[in-house]
Amino acid sequence: MIESKKLLNSVLAVTALAYGAAAHAACPAGTEKVGNVDGKLACALKGRYTQDLVLSSNNVYVLQGGVFIGNDNKNNSTLTIQAGTKVMGESGRDFLVITRGSKINANGTKQKPIVMTTAKQSGRTRGSWGGLIINGNAPINSCPEGAGICEAEGEGGTGVYGGNQANDNSGVLRYVVVEFAGYEITPENELNGIAFQGVGSGTKVEYIQVHMNADDGVEFFGGTVNVKYVYLTGNKDDSLDWTSGWKGKAQFVVIKQYDDQGNNGIEADNLGKNHGATPRSQPTISNVTLVGQSGAALKGGDGMLLRAGTGAKIYNSIVTGFKKACISVQDAGDLDGIDFQNNIINCGVNFSSSFDLEGDFLARKGNRMANPMLKDLVPSEKSPALDPVEMPGEIFDDLFFEEVNFVGAIKSSDKDWTKGWTTEAKN
Repeated sequence: MIESKKLLNSVLAVTALAYGAAAHAACPAGTEKVGNVDGKLACALKGRYTQDLVLSSNNVYVLQGGVFIGNDNKNNSTLTIQAGTKVMGESGRDFLVITRGSKINANGTKQKPIVMTTAKQSGRTRGSWGGLIINGNAPINSCPEGAGICEAEGEGGTGVYGGNQANDNSGVLRYVVVEFAGYEITPENELNGIAFQGVGSGTKVEYIQVHMNADDGVEFFGGTVNVKYVYLTGNKDDSLDWTSGWKGKAQFVVIKQYDDQGNNGIEADNLGKNHGATPRSQPTISNVTLVGQSGAALKGGDGMLLRAGTGAKIYNSIVTGFKKACISVQDAGDLDGIDFQNNIINCGVNFSSSFDLEGDFLARKGNRMANPMLKDLVPSEKSPALDPVEMPGEIFDDLFFEEVNFVGAIKSSDKDWTKGWTTEAKN
């Protein structure tokens, strides 16, 4: 339990014994001692930081309100979070923002992941705190045509994002878990687990998990950032969402719904108010496993809902068990720019569309409707997911993508990259 008179909802004073156990580790400059957590000194972060800040794993860090790193392309700074560090939010309006021009260096390891979580020690629920927001200078498309450099304001007062630097660098996320976040400010203004807002391709993102978020797990608002080894579990709304012109890449993504909640596995838009806005959303995605809860989900949705003008290239992936349909594309015009290859789908209803989406899907190379025969996300020895496949030429020649000869995010239990650093506990 967090002990501090300055933390919201906390009434316990710091005891001399507890303070003494943590007193050997000082709080960084610009933070404040507020108590202890599990024998570690608890340091509060609040307001805006315009100088570099290092969060040592010797301490635990508590967000108090919106915490901003840098000042939107002015007074840029770097937030370094050491492997094994825990960052906590105690209320829904506690969130962490990396502003444009600044960086986060969150470089965890498999043995010592960085965990961003709720301060609650029991009864942990979705939406217990805000989440992580990264704002970058990469292109977005949500401005009127001819507006010049396009910028937008993030949901929940999380700052400005967007620009004209496709290779913008917002730092590193590696072995980072974000759990029990996603506070709902209003029904139309909710925080995601991790929001990549106009983030550029110079940013390194791999081995991230968003667990039990109240809104979307990960959402891309435009930008060009690439991600690899992404684990999205138990999120209430959509697990992977994109809009506003995201043109990045993704490989090895697991989406796993829980039976109490869950909407769409992927919800994808170009731009709702202008389907033809440029740059057009058109990510290239390979080796995804999407597992829904077809009958039990309280709400339920589609495995992949592709709409509002989005393009997408989706290869070597599995979609199974979703309540509405495996794949939904309502506008035949959206197929211009959508490509499916080497995918396996298996839902009660496989397709939802106003045209012959099934015919289009089956006419493309390597697509099948078949039971992927998964057990704990891993295909069985006789699974069609293990039938050898060729990487599409476009990604075979792309150094971002690892060459694989199987379908889905995980080939075998001994190569299960989700083990050893992620969380599965629901409370």
